[in-house]
Amino acid sequence: MPLMIPRIQRVARRTADVYYETGSRCAASLYLYKSLAAKVSFFATHVWGLGRYLMPWRLAKETRRLEAIRNEGRLAVVITVSGGLGDLIVIARCMRDLAAKVEPFSFDVFAPSPGLAQWVFSAVPGFDRAYPDTLEGLAGRAYDIRLRLNQTLVIVYDAVRWARLRLAPRMMEVVSHISRSRRRGGLEPYILHHPLLDNGLARKAVYANRNRNDFLHSLAGLEYGGDHLPIAADETVLARLGLEGRPFVTVHNGFDTNFVITAPRATKCYPHFADVVAALKAARPDLVVVQIGTTTSDPIPGVDLNLIDQTTLREVAGLLRATSLHLDNEGGLVHLAACYGRRSLVLFGPTPSDYFGYARNINVDPVRCGGCWWIDELWMARCPRGMAQPECLFDQPPAKVAALALSALQIGAGGSDRHPPDARRVASLPPLGEVSRRET
Repeated sequence: MPLMIPRIQRVARRTADVYYETGSRCAASLYLYKSLAAKVSFFATHVWGLGRYLMPWRLAKETRRLEAIRNEGRLAVVITVSGGLGDLIVIARCMRDLAAKVEPFSFDVFAPSPGLAQWVFSAVPGFDRAYPDTLEGLAGRAYDIRLRLNQTLVIVYDAVRWARLRLAPRMMEVVSHISRSRRRGGLEPYILHHPLLDNGLARKAVYANRNRNDFLHSLAGLEYGGDHLPIAADETVLARLGLEGRPFVTVHNGFDTNFVITAPRATKCYPHFADVVAALKAARPDLVVVQIGTTTSDPIPGVDLNLIDQTTLREVAGLLRATSLHLDNEGGLVHLAACYGRRSLVLFGPTPSDYFGYARNINVDPVRCGGCWWIDELWMARCPRGMAQPECLFDQPPAKVAALALSALQIGAGGSDRHPPDARRVASLPPLGEVSRRET
């Protein structure tokens, strides 16, 4: 299980970093405990997937499936991905646009969270199934082409079946383009030291007039096909919550659950959403404010519906498909909202807006500082400058944020004008519903 070793090494290294920075064994032990607790279900999923895959009947079935793909004249492709929801969405768009350019292929995904990958990549033509990425070393050689995608795009050359690839000249052209991009772009250090050099890679991308959404495309010579991606959503959630016919905004102040921190709040999380919500409610009493998120989110006083850890991702997607505006820190839900053409107001701090921002969103840069994303391994847990509170987000005035949100709501979300509904119609709507507690 070669991919498990780097993960264990990262946990050990970050535990040591916490100890060296704080001088506290207690803080280091707490970080280690939180890391192991967060990874229990993760490791169980991978061990279970590994055990099932190694069963002889399963291996035979996989061999037959891949041969059937080849007999139909399609390439058998596999990609190994890393990162959270936003990264998977960016990679899925890249695979969508690859499928539009080259010969027919079918592809599988090796991912840290195969269930999440299955949901996202099901929106991409040619996707078949997702597996735990710990299977990469065992199963990867059964395919015609093997790719690794995170912040960059890499071909595993010793796993390419060149005789098969030569039958697909357009795919061969893409493979050649990826090879040239890696060599001419000087990407080797960024590939070898991912994610520690991701900040520098982002600067290279921006100076090449690229951003997170289309940088992978540029490495493969692909045209960007747009933000839209038809990821499955549960739209019945609107009726269950009593939100049908009501204007509402969604707000999220959490971060990726794969990140473990011991601080009360991650550096990328905006601390003043309560003031923003209060200003929105004062100016737009007809507006329903819905908080979404999981265990990394903090309850925001003043919201009408607090759905922290009470919705599935499909239900969150259903809410984002209908929201008038989504308010958030930079993160995966912003990417998800963009898939449905919904506009977000995004508070940027450690992560740079010129790399991660969508042009149609309201991207709010820090008043001062910012941009320390992956400057070291603890960037999410504390300000690298030693500030008690990271001023990049703490100094962002909530009045300014609320004014930007109200302006965006006047124009309308999703690219179309929306006007506040008649007050009498709003008063006649039934009370807001309740949602039962669900595993996210």
